[in-house]
Amino acid sequence: MTLVEFEKNFSLHESNITEIDYDAENKKLILEIDCCHWFENFDEKKDFINGKIAVTFESVSHYSYDDYDPSRLFSDCDPEILQTEMDDGVSTIYTFEFVRYEPGEDIYPVMKIKAENVEVVELST
Repeated sequence: MTLVEFEKNFSLHESNITEIDYDAENKKLILEIDCCHWFENFDEKKDFINGKIAVTFESVSHYSYDDYDPSRLFSDCDPEILQTEMDDGVSTIYTFEFVRYEPGEDIYPVMKIKAENVEVVELST
């Protein structure tokens, strides 16, 4: 599917990124996400995924994760996705990292991705 289709078909609000694997040489980005859809109002359970998914972005022409500190990411808790949006062919994922016991130290990294294809695989429910 395209990035636009991914944005339209998958609501990632309050889901958590549990793993990031970026291969710049092969232009591939894989995000493992623990989906959370408790807030959605679907007609049938089959309409949504609660559990882990692997989202593979292929033919990535741009990937950045501002304020990303790999030594700190995932150390206390996984980044929570606040919202996503599409603009000019770029998917922007706004995240939140809670810094335990350090008031005012929370960070809000912003991930940007531009890719030709997206594949989503359900890992667990």
